[in-house]
Amino acid sequence: MRREDSGAALVAVVLITLALFAIGHGLLGLSLGELAASRAAMRLVESNTAAESAVNLVLTGSGPSWLDSVPVGGERTAISRPFGRAEGSATVWRLSAESWWVEGTGRVGIAEARTPRLAWAMDPLTRVLALRGAISVGLGAPVTIAGSVDASAPAAVELPLDPTVCDPWMTQLDAHYALEPLAPVATLVADTLPPLGMLDFAGLLDAADVTVAANVSPSPSEALGACVITEPTNWGDPERPWRPCGQHFALRKAVGSLRVAGGAGQGVLIVDGDLVLDAGARFYGLAIASGALRVESGGELVGMAVTTGGADVAAGGLVRASACWAALALAANRAQLGRLRPMPGQGALGPV
Repeated sequence: MRREDSGAALVAVVLITLALFAIGHGLLGLSLGELAASRAAMRLVESNTAAESAVNLVLTGSGPSWLDSVPVGGERTAISRPFGRAEGSATVWRLSAESWWVEGTGRVGIAEARTPRLAWAMDPLTRVLALRGAISVGLGAPVTIAGSVDASAPAAVELPLDPTVCDPWMTQLDAHYALEPLAPVATLVADTLPPLGMLDFAGLLDAADVTVAANVSPSPSEALGACVITEPTNWGDPERPWRPCGQHFALRKAVGSLRVAGGAGQGVLIVDGDLVLDAGARFYGLAIASGALRVESGGELVGMAVTTGGADVAAGGLVRASACWAALALAANRAQLGRLRPMPGQGALGPV
């Protein structure tokens, strides 16, 4: 009997041991599975973070110079770099002249995540063609023209411009102005988009890093054979394009009214107040003012102007429409004005 009891006890012990072993093995497998799932989830989180980071870098960085070279329907890799253990990249597709699809991809091992966004970026030619007059003024703003406002040949490329500098746009310019001739003065209506699309006036002021004084006489600034582009009064050298500052198109702002007394400059000028060209001042490019534009005798603006406060061109003053000068000025300042910006509303689609 004792032997039988001992045998039964041994069998019971063995069965219990096997059961405990099986339970332990199951718990170990469950733990290992949970660990693997946790690691996979972490890889997915890291991949998604890398995708989001790549997109954010594209949407918050400066406007790349190559944006204008991407055709509608074309694509280009905007960024590709590591984010911790993950590899992140962002590719942009041009859906139309100013709308873009930005898609970020993040990878860690076999884990992959994608994040798409709809974005907008200024197209220089589109913004210029949106203007209907050599001078665009606000609804009901006063206009006095005693001098000359010439909008007869907005697509013409005249000195001091190089005759070939506007070749990439000439076909579109000629076709557009053949159907819709430019007016000397046009009125901005209430539902008109801001002068630069999604960029409102406050955004334009923020984009311009260099502020000029209330009275200025622009002139090129050179040092050791190079153009000093940070000098506030250096607005390029439009009438001597062979000089070091000949290809410098300035982006300048004035917080308050601005009087340009003599000198010459080129680029984009943003004035929170009245803009006055006096004492023979010559400006080539695009001028945007919240107040009025006044061109005194001897003053000259070649390009286009948007002034919500109206315009006064005195006898002896000249405004000559040039779509080429305006588009060149915008294209040259793409880094500040032309970066990709997320579309409002449904522009953020989230991870997929």
